[in-house]
Amino acid sequence: MRDVVSYLQEHYDIKVLGDITWSHAVNSQQRLQDVLNDPQVMMLEVDVILSSSGEVVLAHPPAQDSDLRFDTFINIMIGSRQGIKLDMKDPEVLIPCLTLLRDSGLQQPVLLNAGVVPGNDGYPPKFSTRGFFAACKKFYPRGILSPDWTNEYTPLSGENIDAMLGACEDFEQVTFPVNARMLPFSWPHLTRLLQHDGYSLTIWDGKPVDKYLRLWLQENTDPAKVCYDCVDENGKPLSWWNNAI
Repeated sequence: MRDVVSYLQEHYDIKVLGDITWSHAVNSQQRLQDVLNDPQVMMLEVDVILSSSGEVVLAHPPAQDSDLRFDTFINIMIGSRQGIKLDMKDPEVLIPCLTLLRDSGLQQPVLLNAGVVPGNDGYPPKFSTRGFFAACKKFYPRGILSPDWTNEYTPLSGENIDAMLGACEDFEQVTFPVNARMLPFSWPHLTRLLQHDGYSLTIWDGKPVDKYLRLWLQENTDPAKVCYDCVDENGKPLSWWNNAI
């Protein structure tokens, strides 16, 4: 994530990954207008699906449609300095998204996320692991890889980490998304990822993080190696390493 920090330092007062502020699930016209060019929001996370009518749109399953098309979103973001994380839910959207990104002239950092490695929940990945990496490298090599496991609630195991490390061995810069509530139970294994200089974690949660988990994060994670796509009970971005809980 060195490229993300370097870019954002040109536009915002940040020092480390943990200083980056996020807006999660920006999947509608209204939500986009609420956060677009907000100086308190540096990165937008969106979910990309193939709609019931065959269009590439921003929505999170089980939703099947949206009032915000992917191409519209990218055209709007060209006028913003905010970075983007694309959580791709359907394999069919991968090549169209990467091609549009390549042709858009977008200057800000883009994280490319998909579930490509099996977890312990029993859900096989929709995406081919090799296919995802190969497509990203071919069509949008300036994108930053953010490969995910298919876990939802079951902690990650050492075998899960081994599989991800093997998949990413040819890449120097990778950030791994992990659900905040799953983090403490997976932490002994996840720390192995952070032994690699170019690897980081992007901790996220669609719901507010309570004070007990915030305390755990404060005591165990390093904002130099971790992004926090999380908010507190008041909906405010977390920055607990320099604020009392």
